[in-house]
This record gives sequence, structure tokens and C-alpha cells, in this order.
Amino acid sequence: MNRFTFPKWNELPDMGLYMDQVITFLNDRLSCLYFNQEKFVTNSMINNYVKAGLVRRPEKKHYTRTHLAYFIVVTILKRCYSMSQIDSMIQIQTHMDNSSIQSAYDVFMQRFEDSLNSVFEDNGEEPPFQITRDEQILMDHVIQCIIHKIRSEYLLSETDQ
Repeated sequence: MNRFTFPKWNELPDMGLYMDQVITFLNDRLSCLYFNQEKFVTNSMINNYVKAGLVRRPEKKHYTRTHLAYFIVVTILKRCYSMSQIDSMIQIQTHMDNSSIQSAYDVFMQRFEDSLNSVFEDNGEEPPFQITRDEQILMDHVIQCIIHKIRSEYLLSETDQ
């Protein structure tokens, strides 16, 4: 299996995208997390995230880099958590150390990517992170829950073939 890589903040498009472009981008960048040809991002899902208040409304039908960052994180978290739990987790991550959206996104994605690669490459070993706060311990457990679900789905898909 190849190493997992996910876009960092500076790799997200910085121009406004229309809904169909957002869906194409998300499906392309996150397809490695899904093993059964399932549709994991649709127009309805994007609209529901906006209606639920997880993500701001688009600006003149254009979605920004900030929107994309939120959509990526929500798509990852929804594998194991409810929308209200996701909202709480986003609040925790963005308020940790008074971080910016950019910093919170990059920290979350780096820890997710490192953990995912570690579990898939090392047969379940979790990377040793320096943990300094209860909030980061919580977010690392959230990440591990999702990663072990992804790993289980992958192993199940391998046995079905």
C-alpha cells in the first residue's frame, strides 16, 4: 500500500471553486480512505454541512480554501462521529493554543497522515507524539478511532476479494 498524503493548507486551491469542483477535489484527494467504491462526498452532504452550521455558506456560490479545509476534516471525522460531535471537535482543534484555521488544519492533517501511515506501514503501531494538553490527547484519540476504522475496512475489503 502506498503512503497516504493529504493536502496541507498551502496546497489547497486559493481561488473560489463551484460545488462540482469542490466535490471532484474532495473525492480525488480523499478516495484513498474508501475501499468499496462508495460515494463519500455529494452535493447533499456539502449542503447539509452548511445547513448544520459546520461550514460557512459559500461566497457568491464559490467555496474558498477555508471551506475546503473544513470539508476535508468533516469528511474524515464523519466516519465515526455525529455532526454535533464533529462541531465540538472542530471547536476544540481551532481553539487549541489560540490557533488559526490554517494552523489547526495543518496540525490535524499532519497528525492524521502520520498516524494513518504508521498504522498501515507498521501493522498497528501508533506514532509517538509529544502531547502537552488534554485537548490534544482527545484529538489524537479521535484520529486513532478513525484510523482503526479505516484499517478494519481495508482489511475487510481485502478478504472480500
